[in-house]
Amino acid sequence: MLGIECLILIPFTLHRRVLDKAGQWAYYYLISSVIFAAGSALLAKLFHNNLWFLSIMHFVQFIILSKYYQLIIKSPLLKKVIKILLVPVVIIFFLDILKLEGIMTYNSIFATIRASLLLCYGIIFFIQLLFDEDLVREAIFINILPDFWFNAGLFIFFSCSFFQALTYNFFLRHSIPNVYIMPYLIFISGIIEGILFYIGLLKAKRQYG
Repeated sequence: MLGIECLILIPFTLHRRVLDKAGQWAYYYLISSVIFAAGSALLAKLFHNNLWFLSIMHFVQFIILSKYYQLIIKSPLLKKVIKILLVPVVIIFFLDILKLEGIMTYNSIFATIRASLLLCYGIIFFIQLLFDEDLVREAIFINILPDFWFNAGLFIFFSCSFFQALTYNFFLRHSIPNVYIMPYLIFISGIIEGILFYIGLLKAKRQYG
């Protein structure tokens, strides 16, 4: 994943000026992905356990993506809900890593809640696009919007992440082979996410470049 994320990050860095405010947060998400992928690989090699670092990665990226969805979702009420939900999610994160599941294991409770919320935000944005009167009035197709592609990439990736978070510890605890299948699904969904992000960047270049 690290190589793919670096490849996607390069054009985003070169053409960062074409990204709007929300697009900048999508860019920060990519930066965090590269940093955490490199850190996870190094920690796994040195200490054979990077799960605590993975939990921190999930937490930081949830904060970044919450800000992204706050910007692209138009409803003032939903913007407030996204902001308010940060508080219980932070509490759940610290409870899970320090008390419920522990710091040296996969924090599936927090990861499942994180993925669920981000999927909900993605669905809300897709619905918003379908019923956006401004887009209809100006005859704008949703597939020319960079955020449509960014959100599509995130939605696919977190759909797979949701199932991994939901089942990882159960499969591991019962020695079920499916636990070895999930990383491949995450890898494939990460590739798709990267491709869709790149398409979103191309749309941004066409609009603002």
